[in-house]
Amino acid sequence: MLLEGKVWTFDGNPPRDAAVRVDGERVVAVGAVEELRARYPAARRVRCEWITPGLHDAHVHPLQWGLALEALDLRGVDDPDRVARLVARRAAALPPGRWILGGGYVFDGYPDRRRLDEAAPDHPVFLRSRDLHAAWANLRALQRAGVDRSTPDPKGGRILRDGSGEPTGYLLERAADLVAQALPPPGKDQLLAGLADLARRGFVAVHAMGEPPEATAWIRELDGEGGLPLRVAWTLPAARPGAWAPERSPGGLHVFGVKFFADGALTSRTAWMLEPYPEGGSGLPLDDPREADEAVAEVLRRGLAPVWHAIGTRAVREVLNLIDRLEARGLPARRRFRIEHVQHVSDDDLPRLAGLALSVQPQHAEDDRAALGRLYPAQRRAAYRWGEFATLPGTRLLLGSDAPVAEPDPARALRLAQRPPLAGARGLGLEAALAAYVHTPAADLGWTREDAPWGRVRAGAYAALTLWERGRPVARVWRGGLEALD
Repeated sequence: MLLEGKVWTFDGNPPRDAAVRVDGERVVAVGAVEELRARYPAARRVRCEWITPGLHDAHVHPLQWGLALEALDLRGVDDPDRVARLVARRAAALPPGRWILGGGYVFDGYPDRRRLDEAAPDHPVFLRSRDLHAAWANLRALQRAGVDRSTPDPKGGRILRDGSGEPTGYLLERAADLVAQALPPPGKDQLLAGLADLARRGFVAVHAMGEPPEATAWIRELDGEGGLPLRVAWTLPAARPGAWAPERSPGGLHVFGVKFFADGALTSRTAWMLEPYPEGGSGLPLDDPREADEAVAEVLRRGLAPVWHAIGTRAVREVLNLIDRLEARGLPARRRFRIEHVQHVSDDDLPRLAGLALSVQPQHAEDDRAALGRLYPAQRRAAYRWGEFATLPGTRLLLGSDAPVAEPDPARALRLAQRPPLAGARGLGLEAALAAYVHTPAADLGWTREDAPWGRVRAGAYAALTLWERGRPVARVWRGGLEALD
């Protein structure tokens, strides 16, 4: 096929009106439209506004996204009473005893379980917050999981309790896992459903973050069966050091890193901050960077990338301190680390981000505005500074959605990356935003240096491409075919 439009090659040349000849899974030529039309007169011609390397979602949870596609959708709901009404409606359609699962809500406070008990007295209910860092459960769910007043808080989590010590049904961070372990187990089908939906949205690759240990076996099975609808860069859980090993396969699986969580999330008030929240508390560390030196040194020795979730100002600072300590030992921490989210950065720590790979999710800046509005002014000024990150020497920016926390909508992410919805926030230029979506995620993984490089449009490159109209992906080129998007 012959693709015609404005071509963003990301090979050091500016974008230009040109044609791209694709034969099978390779780009065989990039040049002037009339020249390539004459050279390939029988080629199918496809005209579009832009042609770029293929889209990456550089931070996504494909198993959780697959589960979200079949669960009760609570995105945009901020009223516990409305959630309870939706749960009651779902309960009326299900036989007694069946689990009711859902997610996506954002609440100002921490409601107790009474609304859910009344809405679904005969069904266990387990609902995750939009940020996945809290959950709301009813009494039947707590009973199924064996959670009661005698259950201790797990490390890195908290069971909220009433004045008598009884669990209220609201669970923060790893306390939610106590109930999640009692859920019907997910499987390979849900993982494949999440990946397939991402492919239908135009992505050619995803960076999978923080999936449960059993999902690693499922992604390997899908890879071995030739069932991956896109290329998958995979992170391993920090809790399983025996499994830490890099892996690349010709089917598309690349195990590249180990995922750590320095803290929680803003909307659940578990992001670890330097200053307390207005309502009290400073969040909490999960995998505490102050205690992680030896574990992360082992990750580096095994040839993997330490991938750190860090949202709050204290979390970012402690991860940077960890990097400095490892560098002092002669380990290549600054070159190999990735920091995910980097949502709140103090002025003192901003220059310390130079030279790092930083994965950001512009949708959160819009979705978190209510939570941001509850912070002190100084805390708000520290939020969502990716436009400033781009000015730091050597910084590599990557864009993602964090689905299911936000819908994996490339057009929205690209728009918000350029025009953050926060007063005074600096955005990216169009080329820088596109690079963070289609080039840098491949380059940071070494894919631009492969025999058939990804992340570039040039002769010899792998033909994983995205076609655009009016800032929105409309088709992808994948495995020799042209796929129109839903």
